[in-house]
Amino acid sequence: MLKPTLFLLLSGLLLSAASLADDRPNIIVFLVDDMGVMDTSLPGADKGFYETPHIEELAARGMTFQNGYCAHPRCVESRFAIQTGRSPYRDAAQTSPTGTAMKPHPTLGEAFRDAGYATAFFGKWHLGKTGEEFPHGRGYETNIGGCHAGAVGSHFFPFHLNSRTGKPGKEGPILGLEEGEAGENVTDRLTGETETWIREQKAAKQSEKRPFFAFLSHFAVHTPIEGKPEEIEYFQSKLPNLPPAEGKDGYITADGSSKSRRDHPVYASMVKTTDDSLGRILALLDELDIADDTVLLFTSDHGGLSNRGPNSNREVATSNLPYRAGKGHLYEGGLRVPFLVSWPGVIESGSKSGDLAIGTDIFPTLLDLAGIPLIPEHHVDGVSLAPTLKGGSIEREQFFWHHPLPRPTQTGDKAVSIYREGKFKLVKSYFPEVAFELYDLKSDPYEQNDIAGEKPSRVKKMAQILETRLVEAGAPDVRQDWKNKEVTAPIVPKGSRK
Repeated sequence: MLKPTLFLLLSGLLLSAASLADDRPNIIVFLVDDMGVMDTSLPGADKGFYETPHIEELAARGMTFQNGYCAHPRCVESRFAIQTGRSPYRDAAQTSPTGTAMKPHPTLGEAFRDAGYATAFFGKWHLGKTGEEFPHGRGYETNIGGCHAGAVGSHFFPFHLNSRTGKPGKEGPILGLEEGEAGENVTDRLTGETETWIREQKAAKQSEKRPFFAFLSHFAVHTPIEGKPEEIEYFQSKLPNLPPAEGKDGYITADGSSKSRRDHPVYASMVKTTDDSLGRILALLDELDIADDTVLLFTSDHGGLSNRGPNSNREVATSNLPYRAGKGHLYEGGLRVPFLVSWPGVIESGSKSGDLAIGTDIFPTLLDLAGIPLIPEHHVDGVSLAPTLKGGSIEREQFFWHHPLPRPTQTGDKAVSIYREGKFKLVKSYFPEVAFELYDLKSDPYEQNDIAGEKPSRVKKMAQILETRLVEAGAPDVRQDWKNKEVTAPIVPKGSRK
């Protein structure tokens, strides 16, 4: 439920919204799961193995943020931030049931629905446990796929939940995807469902004059790593042309064990299938002659799965090198994501921005582009990127991340907090004792040269700002290994947290 003041505000806008409907853009969010910034063929990424011509096409149609970041390097927390515009460490949301943490705040679906948009969600939600916490209970009038599932048991039909047990089919079929054809790919299926719904909105709009908000949230390229046989064969044929991999069996000892080369043909197939999905959406907008009336935002929830625990033999999908680490880590490989926005005629084609864009910015940015009043008392950690998208820029110096629930045995990460101020990035780790690292991201974007010892006064000042922020935001205390229940002492003296 929205707070009464917010409900009255948005309700009061409905009459004026109806008259403005023709001028308001449609909105599409295209969210990929686990795709790192190096998992494309965009400039600066690796053109040697992955092939993403449709992501390149989107970049040619709009703006690429060269410093795109997630709000957290894991799925649930990142999606919470996208849907609410709030950092997941605020009010200890990471350690609360996600649906409960979201309840006091409007989601993107609710904000657009209450502004008169037709709303729909397709794919992975991974927030909440019950129907009222799923997309159809949080503002999305149509929901296909959105439930508590963190992954599919298989990317090929039948599509079963795989959120807890790791055993396909143990928890039953995914909501809205109970029926299908044998061998059907879930990425293709979700794309088709989205296409059908958009066609319906185009047909209905002639009489209803109602713009649409569609959130396409793919289960790909998250595990299980499964691809289409014909595509796998193609990428296998590219392997002999790749440079040799570093380290034992293609892994280097860094932040656990890090995969040193992008060379997984099955994962490359998944990337291609996801890129093909984007191509279908772009082609549909052209076919329906609504491309100029539609904002399309493309991003991922966090960096690619590139690391594993030091004693783990789990299959790893990709490499984020030369960026450091990946999923689960607060180093750049875990935080950097593709971040592209198109709106032909408004956003300059083929433009690039060096401004930092983060997942919490999506909420206020899309409202702003749609002409919907912002609600900063809720999306407190995001800012609108509209000035940048329209040819200007935004200036902000401070960015914070907090990772209290690490999984060192799974992905090799540890409990850390981050404060970025301009080009400087402070890393505070907590185990086996509190320690600091400092990086100059302008001269050292790959975090290879820790300069904390050279700048003790800067470390001290930034550490104080970081701690003040965490306390004021009600951030949760850290645990050494949450997944394995190794709980340790709070990161600050007991009683100092709000």
